[in-house]
Amino acid sequence: MGYQNAQQKARGTTKAPETRSEETGQEAGYQLDDQFDSFDNAVADSIVDLRGARIMQLVLMRISSGDMGKVAPEMFKSFEAGTMAALGEQVKQLKEWHNKPLKALAPTDKPKAS
Repeated sequence: MGYQNAQQKARGTTKAPETRSEETGQEAGYQLDDQFDSFDNAVADSIVDLRGARIMQLVLMRISSGDMGKVAPEMFKSFEAGTMAALGEQVKQLKEWHNKPLKALAPTDKPKAS
């Protein structure tokens, strides 16, 4: 049973107030419980913020020291294989030209003569 369900069940089984002071006391108890809920939520938010910041700091420290974990190297290999497959023909032509250039390239700072 969840906390909210227990709270609602408790409210439903609460003895009906017989006097105004009992009614005031029950209402004060419910309001105090609601204040604890907001306190609990604020504590939970602070824990998430603090732990999240600390975790990110540790991750960045590990990456900066060269630790890429287990997944990143495989992702890089997959990316390289995909890129090489997609550009396979261009890479093949460039490798062939570098191994045995057929002609010199024109200088890039001078226009070609027509």
